[in-house]
Amino acid sequence: MSLVSDLYERLRALFFRAREDREMHEELQFHVDMETERNRRSGMNTGEARRQGHLALGGVDQISEEVRDARGTRLLEDMKADVAYTARTLIRSPGFAIVAILTLAIGIGGSTAVYSAVDAVLIQPLPYQDPGQLVRLYMAYDYHNSDYHAWVTPVHFLDYRSRMSSFESTAALLTYSETGADIGRGDAGRRIRLLPVSADYFTVLRVPPALGRPFDRAAEDGPGAVADIGIGARSVVLSQSLWRQEFNGDPGAIGRTLVMNGEPFVVAGVMPAGFVDPIAGTIDAWIPMDLRAGKDVSNANNHYLTVIARLRPGLPIERAEAELDLLGTELAKQYPNAANSRARLYPLKEDVVGTSSRVLELMLGAVALVLILVCVNVANLLLVRASERTQEFALRSALGAERARLIRQLLIESLTLAIAGGAAGLVVARLGMSAIIVLGGGSIPRLSALHLEPRLLVFSFALSTLCAVGFGLAPALRAAQTEPGESLREQSRSATGGGARMRTREWLVAAQVALAFVLLVGTGLLVASIQRLRQVDLGFEPAAALAFELHLPDARYDSTARARFYDAFADQAGTLRGVTAVGGISKLPATGPYHQWGTQALTGPYANDERKGNVAAEQRIVSGRYFQAVNIPLLDGRLFDATDDARAPDRALVSKSLAEALFPGVRAVGQRLNTGGRVSEIIGVVGDVAVNAEGDPDQYVYHWHAQWAGDRNWALVQILRTSGSLDAAQADARALLTSMDPQLVMWKPMPLSDAVGQGEAQRTFTLRVLGCFAIVALALSALGLFGVLSYGVRLRTREFGIRMALGAQPGAIRRMVMRQGLTMTAIGTVAGLLGAVALSRIMVALVFKVSTFDPRVLGGAMLFMGCVAAIAAYLPARRATRVDPRTALQ
Repeated sequence: MSLVSDLYERLRALFFRAREDREMHEELQFHVDMETERNRRSGMNTGEARRQGHLALGGVDQISEEVRDARGTRLLEDMKADVAYTARTLIRSPGFAIVAILTLAIGIGGSTAVYSAVDAVLIQPLPYQDPGQLVRLYMAYDYHNSDYHAWVTPVHFLDYRSRMSSFESTAALLTYSETGADIGRGDAGRRIRLLPVSADYFTVLRVPPALGRPFDRAAEDGPGAVADIGIGARSVVLSQSLWRQEFNGDPGAIGRTLVMNGEPFVVAGVMPAGFVDPIAGTIDAWIPMDLRAGKDVSNANNHYLTVIARLRPGLPIERAEAELDLLGTELAKQYPNAANSRARLYPLKEDVVGTSSRVLELMLGAVALVLILVCVNVANLLLVRASERTQEFALRSALGAERARLIRQLLIESLTLAIAGGAAGLVVARLGMSAIIVLGGGSIPRLSALHLEPRLLVFSFALSTLCAVGFGLAPALRAAQTEPGESLREQSRSATGGGARMRTREWLVAAQVALAFVLLVGTGLLVASIQRLRQVDLGFEPAAALAFELHLPDARYDSTARARFYDAFADQAGTLRGVTAVGGISKLPATGPYHQWGTQALTGPYANDERKGNVAAEQRIVSGRYFQAVNIPLLDGRLFDATDDARAPDRALVSKSLAEALFPGVRAVGQRLNTGGRVSEIIGVVGDVAVNAEGDPDQYVYHWHAQWAGDRNWALVQILRTSGSLDAAQADARALLTSMDPQLVMWKPMPLSDAVGQGEAQRTFTLRVLGCFAIVALALSALGLFGVLSYGVRLRTREFGIRMALGAQPGAIRRMVMRQGLTMTAIGTVAGLLGAVALSRIMVALVFKVSTFDPRVLGGAMLFMGCVAAIAAYLPARRATRVDPRTALQ
């Protein structure tokens, strides 16, 4: 018989077994009938003739089994029968099946979701051609530490672009602050995200527009990029989504005009679907960057450009850094005011991921602990279930069942549970991914690429299969080693036996407690860190205040109109119900550094001291009653008022720390300083505020918008302090804004406390994820402890009955059972302390003013673990004392 026909016969026998058996039975019956007829003709009666016919054939059942064996499908048929038997037994034990499947779903689903996040952020390369060639360029100063990263000046960028032979192409992006544009009118008005870029941007990333063309360096990368409306419109490249929204996906949109901020832009191209910027993320449109500032040597200290480059193929980054150092030496001579600056290169992916790698590694470790907990818990469940079925296995062995068949039966049961758990885990994984994107979208980069792809499905089911083999093998081997006689005698005695098996389960429970304790400590450290963060004195009051951005387009507002509008809005909004003060600022406090300029004292003790009299200070432009809106106290002098208009001399307010640094021993009010190329008189000193959410102080100089409106278009964040509802204040402010100019958009309205809280977003995200894992771990360890003690109580029912019949008090029985549970918990907690030591090395970068060995956190974790264990142990202990001695003895 050929291989093909043999395979065909085997498959037919497997899938059409009923028909094959029917045909075989008919054929065997035919032979019996023929032999019976022959015997009857020879003189036998009908009954004897049939009996002799069966004897001559050799037994229908025996031949049927031999024929089935000859088909070569016996193993598959037995496995099919085992699966059917497993399904029946699980249906008869729904509690066990549901707990096991849900436990597996949590472990496998959580593992898949977190691994997907780690894969999307850390493992997958950037979605560009040859991503390993992409680098980001920073500038640093000799007097700063090695971790200091500064943006690049336009002057240096043009030199790097034209003189670096190691770079195949170089591009600049304006990500120093988010750029946007208002489109539409009235209720249809909305704000989109823009990204100004140099012409080589698309070349560096090697992603050309799907329609149209990229920017042209000669025509658009320079003065031509900022054409007046009367001379010609600027170019814009649209994202796929904006193209579909504004032009309904019409290919004829190329060359048409899109009005943004009241200014016409000619559509030059449309990017492919799904394209995102590696640093800024999702962008709606790209516009050419004005690089005229790069021709002005005085801008050699003006750092605000993000620079990315593509190395030449095969060129190591060390070679490019060496060339940068040589070029830096030449540029130091060319630009003496930036002689201390040097360039540094970093792989672009490493720069994009940044500190989030530590968070994801912690999440991966946490989910690995939970997965181990899941395996231990299900192994414990299967060990208990196997112990309960000891008599069944003994009887089957006594009736001739082979050990291999028993092992296969239990492994199939484990595999069935694992597959069901894996399928349910996919649902959990999908929900987990959605939660991770929502919780971590603002703090973890590249999460937008997170999705459930086929290879992760394979990972999920491979994980479930490994779990099946891992936690199903031990119970299967133990069941196969069952001695029928001994097992049946043990059952008949109803003894407390199985001590070795109980010890195995107790050690598994101790391991569960240890793993849960590690996660509990990590969660406690993050909770303590966030509590400390919220107790930090930021120098202002973020509560009861609304913040939103207000952008006034150049096409409709010149510097005079901008100053007048911000003042008018502050005055009118101040009369709204519940509003007590309204003001604007160019960058909210405690949300990061911004516009850090050199500031030099022109008077006072350090007037002629270039070193002591010159500091880098944060510069802020303010309008309205900003200081009252955020409750920054005035310590000396006065605040800005209507007399500080564009015709008056430049005036400034300074923070207390800057006044003490530049004017020690003298009153700062009345002194003069030079910053931003302008000389200002100090008219007041205000309290210090933090530069970030961690409360790090910095030195500030505040300028009045009415005097600085002509410097540039400052998009001021408006702050409304209210004694009423923030929602009501937002609605009233939006209505006021619409009445003043219906084309303006209230952008990113949110409570000021939320805007400040974004600085702790990564810690909060980590806390939420780790907290969920810790809750699951606690539940699993408590369930494991409860299950082991409950099973132990059931095994020792007769023993407890005898003890109580002999006079043992119920309290003594309860203490004995609880002591057993708390002993397991104590052993697990001690082991968990060792795990917490290893965890501390990862947590160092995430905790804030909390020791990774904080005794309060460790003590609290121990106390909480002990309480959970006490509750889990008390219930079985209470049940043990409710045993009726007569019933137990019977």
